[in-house]
Amino acid sequence: MKKKVRKWSIRYKVLVPSSILVLVMCLLMGGNAYVRIQSGMIALGVEEAQMAAAVAQTAVDGDLLKGVREGTQGSEAYESLLTDLRQVQKICGIKFLYTLYSDDGKNVYYGVDTDATGGQAVPGELFEASYQELADVFAGHEYIQDYIDVTEDGSLISAYLPIYGSDGSVTGILGCDYDAGYVEDRIEGARSSIMQLSVICIILSVLLLNLIVGRIVKSLRKVDEKIYDLVNNEGDLTQKLDISSGDELELIAGNVNAMLEYIRKIMLGIADDSRKLEASANSVAESLVSARDNISDVSSTMEEMSAAMEETSASLYQVNESVSNINNTVGNIAEKASQESDSSQLTMERVREVYEKAQSDKEKAGSLADEMSQKVNERIQRSKAVEQINSLTAEIINITDQTSLLALNANIEAARAGEAGRGFAVVAGEIGSLAANSAKAAAEIQNVSQEVISAVNELAQEAGRMLQFLDETAMAGYEMLLENSRNYQNDVGHLSDVMREFAADSEELRENIDSIKEAVESVNIAVEESAKGVVNVTTVSSDLTQSMESINEEADANKEISGQLSTEVGKFKL
Repeated sequence: MKKKVRKWSIRYKVLVPSSILVLVMCLLMGGNAYVRIQSGMIALGVEEAQMAAAVAQTAVDGDLLKGVREGTQGSEAYESLLTDLRQVQKICGIKFLYTLYSDDGKNVYYGVDTDATGGQAVPGELFEASYQELADVFAGHEYIQDYIDVTEDGSLISAYLPIYGSDGSVTGILGCDYDAGYVEDRIEGARSSIMQLSVICIILSVLLLNLIVGRIVKSLRKVDEKIYDLVNNEGDLTQKLDISSGDELELIAGNVNAMLEYIRKIMLGIADDSRKLEASANSVAESLVSARDNISDVSSTMEEMSAAMEETSASLYQVNESVSNINNTVGNIAEKASQESDSSQLTMERVREVYEKAQSDKEKAGSLADEMSQKVNERIQRSKAVEQINSLTAEIINITDQTSLLALNANIEAARAGEAGRGFAVVAGEIGSLAANSAKAAAEIQNVSQEVISAVNELAQEAGRMLQFLDETAMAGYEMLLENSRNYQNDVGHLSDVMREFAADSEELRENIDSIKEAVESVNIAVEESAKGVVNVTTVSSDLTQSMESINEEADANKEISGQLSTEVGKFKL
């Protein structure tokens, strides 16, 4: 009995989405066409309104328009402009035509209004738009409305153009409300046409899709009936699908035929394998009997190996503990050697700093000693100028002796002169006293200079001994400090190298012991794994013996199954 589809058939699964897609495409295309037609018709109406306003603009005399103000209704200028504008309104199909003016720059007023329906505005009547809205037009710019304004008076397109006088100034504005009703009618007609075309396109598309899908479903049903016959024809794998539609259904039928041929080959292979399985089951049953005896021998051998593995594992455990103790001891030695090497390195750095400091201080002391020696020698040479004081004081004493002698001679001569030479004798006495005082002062200066010279000589001797001390004792001490620093630095460096080598040797020894430890642990693990494996093999051997019994029983069952399989394969027509 054939089964029916659970939900939707292929027809509806293809037809419904396709119809929705066609509907959406038609709506989009129709909407786009309507929008383009609407914008084009509005643009055409705006262009006609602009042309009609331009024609009306040429019929207005700007100089006459200056005279149309409040209270001028019925005047010659008013009637002339009204007649001209009504003629243009009739010719161009303009709904409302009027002029506007503004004298105060705040409000806009009607001038000439051509409305003949009873709602005609008189000159000076206030216009509904403010001056700010029409300021650009009063400044000489045109304003054309780019849309259709739907009002109670109909569909209108408004245009406002400036009116110029003979002097070139704007005397007013021409207002033109163009009748765009026919544009609205055309747009409405285009919308109706587009909707009708869209509905027709949708209906035709659905019918065409239904026809195409129907043919496809018909072919699918044909394939389904053939496959149903193959399935319900008692295993006849020699039948074929014969479909020549020239499309994908023909390819599907070819693939089904190939699948049937493939299944036929599989069934032939199964029939051949079932015979081989029966022969193999007989051979397995014979082999299991001999394998059961061999497994018993293997089980006893594995029990002996398991005992030997346990003894080996215990010995390796003791060796592993000894290697671990040695490894810890060598690790401590290597760590201490490394610490001592780092300490020696630090000490060597400090000795190097002391050596460099001593060498720098020696250079500074030598330079300072040379500088002090030079300055002391200069000061000693300058102090020798004191010796000139002796020669100067000797000359002063010589001069005082001569002055005393002259004073004595003057006293003698004054005594000879008597009363006339008394004043001269006083002067000669004073000169003698002055010479005596000068001689005494010179003698004191000479004594002081002798003491100064003696002190300078002693200072020069002390300075010489100080320089000799700096040159011999201090510099020798610096030299000895440098020598000791070099020796100490070499000793510390040698000690650091020895400790570094010792640390490296200790680390190498530790690595070797680690390798030995890892090797012992690996061997121990391998022995333990082997022991477990032997135990497992023993257990498995025991289990395998039992499994052999089960396999033997299964082999007997397989023989029965192979016989049944041969019977089932024989039901197919191959």
